[in-house]
Amino acid sequence: MSDIKEGDKIQYAPYHKEADPKNAKSQTTGEVTHVNEKPRKNNPEHKTYTVLNDNTGKESTYGERSITEKLEE
Repeated sequence: MSDIKEGDKIQYAPYHKEADPKNAKSQTTGEVTHVNEKPRKNNPEHKTYTVLNDNTGKESTYGERSITEKLEE
C-alpha cells in the first residue's frame, strides 16, 4: 500500500500493537497529513504515516501495517 500520499483518506486500526490490524474490532478513518521516510537496513523503502483522525481531530503516526484501506474521495 505504498501508494499512499499526503491528503489521502484512509481507514486504519488505531492501536499500535494490534496483532492483525485488518481484523481489528475497532477501525477508524483519517487523512494522511505527512509521509515520513524511515529507511531500515532490511527495508530501505519503509515509511510511516502521520494521520489526522476524523473523530478526534488529533494526529498520530502509524506504520503501513496499521492501514487497512485507502478510501476513495
